Amino acid sequence: MSTKKFSDEELIAAFEQYGSPQRIAEHFNVNVCKIYERRKNVERQHGIVLGSFAAPQKSIQQTLIPQNKKIIEHTVDNGQVFIASDAHYWPGEVSTGHKAFITLLKKHKPHTVIMNGDVFDGARTSRHDPLYKHETPTAKQEIEACQERLHEIVNAAKNAKRFWTFGNHDTRLYRYILSNAPEAAVITGSDIFDYFPGWHTCWRIDLNGSTVVKHRWHGGIHATHNNALKSMLRLNQGSAAFVTGHLHKLCVTPWRGIAGTIWGVDTGTLADPLGDQFSYLEGNPTVWASGFAVLTFKDGKLLPPELCEVVNGHAYFRGERIV
Repeated sequence: MSTKKFSDEELIAAFEQYGSPQRIAEHFNVNVCKIYERRKNVERQHGIVLGSFAAPQKSIQQTLIPQNKKIIEHTVDNGQVFIASDAHYWPGEVSTGHKAFITLLKKHKPHTVIMNGDVFDGARTSRHDPLYKHETPTAKQEIEACQERLHEIVNAAKNAKRFWTFGNHDTRLYRYILSNAPEAAVITGSDIFDYFPGWHTCWRIDLNGSTVVKHRWHGGIHATHNNALKSMLRLNQGSAAFVTGHLHKLCVTPWRGIAGTIWGVDTGTLADPLGDQFSYLEGNPTVWASGFAVLTFKDGKLLPPELCEVVNGHAYFRGERIV
């Protein structure tokens, strides 16, 4: 990586032109961490704020669904629903799973895109103690990384309906502020969802009255089986699904009865399981898998769920290498 030097004025101009720290790092051919460091110094010395980190004004449509609407009902007669979860977007890192997601969004032009929780990681706002010699990004840096990645998703699927279910990591920032400065919790910008207009957010999404998408429910090695078995979903033309993230496993488990099939789906993690955001694993092996799920509806009926999975650094879907 180059160590090209650039002036404060050049950096300010770059922020005005590009906005994104990652794009500016590519422009100057330097590591994105250098951009974050320089920006901090420039903001302090010049008394300005650089970048796209800003809460939306009241004139912009707010993201949050009213408190009395925890569940969104959504209909897909014909088309695909792309569901990714647990992206844990991190500054300077673009995972293979995310690249594959963007590639297939452009190719398939789905009806709906769902980010099924934990888009944001919130390393510094968690309840866990800091790790040994492990520097984590600020909430500001993380939100900017999320803005950049979700902007790519919006551009790749311009006509798709967009939803974001609450993940336990997504709520860390608000919980942190509410616990430490409750008076500030009512201020616009105290919740990360304030920074993502155009994404409909909720705890749960019901597709066609027979398929449920939410961040988490049962845990353990039989989670998808138990989700399907205990959901008591109403079958639509002989099929239904209960889709969750949280466990990062990426798998499909069918529960078949006389009336039809209910699939339990784990949407895996869009992140790299070996990424810096998961340093707390201390290098231990894990059953996690990077990828995402694709649901296809035909005349309102759910067809068998499909997975895109990252294997040995490459993403595959329907037997084809995507990235």
